[in-house]
Amino acid sequence: MVNGTRKYTIRLATLLIGCLIVLAGCGTAANSGSESTASPAQPTSATTEQEPAGASNTRVVTDSYGEKEIPANPQRIFSVSATTPLLALGITPIGGLNYEITPDYYLNSYKDQIKIAGDYPINYESVLELKPDLIIASSFVEADVVDQLSKIAPTVIYPWEVNLYEQLQFIAGIVGKEAEAAQWIKQHEEKAAKYKEEIKQYVEPDETVAAIQIFKNSFQVAGNRNMGHVLYDLLGLKPLPSIQKQIDESDDYFVYTDSLSLEKLPEYDADRLIVKVDITQPGSEQFFEEMQQSAIWKSLSAVKNGKVYIVPHEKWWSYTLFSTDALLDETMQLFKK
Repeated sequence: MVNGTRKYTIRLATLLIGCLIVLAGCGTAANSGSESTASPAQPTSATTEQEPAGASNTRVVTDSYGEKEIPANPQRIFSVSATTPLLALGITPIGGLNYEITPDYYLNSYKDQIKIAGDYPINYESVLELKPDLIIASSFVEADVVDQLSKIAPTVIYPWEVNLYEQLQFIAGIVGKEAEAAQWIKQHEEKAAKYKEEIKQYVEPDETVAAIQIFKNSFQVAGNRNMGHVLYDLLGLKPLPSIQKQIDESDDYFVYTDSLSLEKLPEYDADRLIVKVDITQPGSEQFFEEMQQSAIWKSLSAVKNGKVYIVPHEKWWSYTLFSTDALLDETMQLFKK
């Protein structure tokens, strides 16, 4: 797969694992998971050491659980929420879990190459059958699960709680692809900087932009993760003052507001409004239809001025390297119209 605090991130990931959804620039009803019981990893990239001569087929990396001996050149990596970073580094994992891969629009072209080994909770036999020589997993995986995975293959945990680029750098350190990570980030940042300047042709500096997602009988407003990360952090668009306040109060890590009723919509009356309907939740589309017929909806500035942009859920819900990069293009196309 809610609020903008750190507690939300934990609740959000649990929802993603249980409901295939959320991972809201960011940043939906969202996508993260319960944190590992181990302490969060502090470095932004995996610490690696070369093993002594005579054992050069392995090396040592350090994660939040301590030192791990792993293959120096792993060939069969199993992913638990590490699929997109691995692909960005040019590595196709042999397998992963359904909740991460199946609903991700941006992984469609890779689905025939990655074996789905069940879902979460993990079916260890399915993982074992793939004979991985390395497992890379997110820190939302519980300690007992890490213990079981470690019996199958060396298992390294990357920190979920840091931003996408730090996640990429950490995973790059595990697999020895630091240069590839730096190149991916460089190209992405250059693209974002170019679009940030270009979008000024279409959106005035004082125009506010809000992004909401619709559920059955409620809606949420995005902070600066998931799609909000693209809008505010990368493109520099102006959030509503109330959203900016919550971003500031959440150490610059605010995912979504709590679920809100239709009556609260006028409090988020932005000049431009991006709307995503969560089609995975029955009743959401009907609620949005009813919302559009209401006097409250028709009173919104964006509605009256023709600046409402309805975006597809499958492209806008996730918070990954690929979705973040793609949404730069998607957002530019919206505002060019």
